[in-house]
Amino acid sequence: MNDTIEIDAIKIEYNEGEYYLASFCAKELFKLTTVTRAEEDPEAGYQRTLSKGRVNKIATYLDDGNMIPGSLILSSTAENANYNEKKKKLTIEKLNSSLLVIDGQHRLYGAYKSKEDIYLPVCIFFGLNKSTEVQYFLDVNGHQMGVPKTLRLELEKFTADENSEEFLLKVLFDELDYNPQSPLSGKMSRTKSVSGKLSHVAFQNAMKPILTKAPFNVFTLEQKKKVLINFMLALEVITTEIFGDNKKVANSAFFQAIMSCFMDICHVVESKFGGYKQNYFEKALEPISNINWDLHSGTNKSAIKNLAQEVVSAVTMKVTISDDQF
Repeated sequence: MNDTIEIDAIKIEYNEGEYYLASFCAKELFKLTTVTRAEEDPEAGYQRTLSKGRVNKIATYLDDGNMIPGSLILSSTAENANYNEKKKKLTIEKLNSSLLVIDGQHRLYGAYKSKEDIYLPVCIFFGLNKSTEVQYFLDVNGHQMGVPKTLRLELEKFTADENSEEFLLKVLFDELDYNPQSPLSGKMSRTKSVSGKLSHVAFQNAMKPILTKAPFNVFTLEQKKKVLINFMLALEVITTEIFGDNKKVANSAFFQAIMSCFMDICHVVESKFGGYKQNYFEKALEPISNINWDLHSGTNKSAIKNLAQEVVSAVTMKVTISDDQF
């Protein structure tokens, strides 16, 4: 039985150091690697605890035909590389601990569990001491920054199916942001949370529950856009009368509270006035001027829920139902 494996590799020399770039079959590579986790080996380990949920997601992601281009960083237990410069071939011992995983344990395990034969890009170092391995681990992982949620939602425009909720939410966000008639135009933040502006996160939290509720769910896209603009214009008029300016419409907590009442308000304007025009919404929203706004300064879920309940109570208080309707 051959006790070595030979792979195509490119030698990279940089700043008095060297490493090797190669492509490796994950199922074969997995058998040659080991991971030292801090939880399991406090004396020598430095890797994070393996998340099986994350591993399974990666495996499913790969099974769906996607690929992972980022290189795994590996450290060979051999002091020196057995590399044939002429043939561009790197020879590695076939031992279950020939290669130590510095970065990429989840990608490797996920690719190993995939139904397909996945080839992963790898970067292999030779002759590293423990201190250098740990430093590489900290450098690679310590400087990574997670993608902000509001930016992820903005980037869904490139990946969302045109029939999906995500795509519809993005279209409606754009309408309120780009339409010059919209009171929220220029007051929405696409890529990060900004004080005084409405982010994707707050917008989706407010809008997503509405999408499947009548009558909004049966409106055409253009009708959805129009009713939102009419409502926001009416809301701007009323809040400006109450607070002296229109800043409230872009307040995240206020927006989430008022939009959780949106369907109730739509039912009121349709039953009282027979439509969804701006002036109908203004008439329906007039009673919220009687709310004691000093009691509603919080921004947590409980505060948002309490404000929403008071808005609904104010808007529906003067709704009358005739006996003739029964």
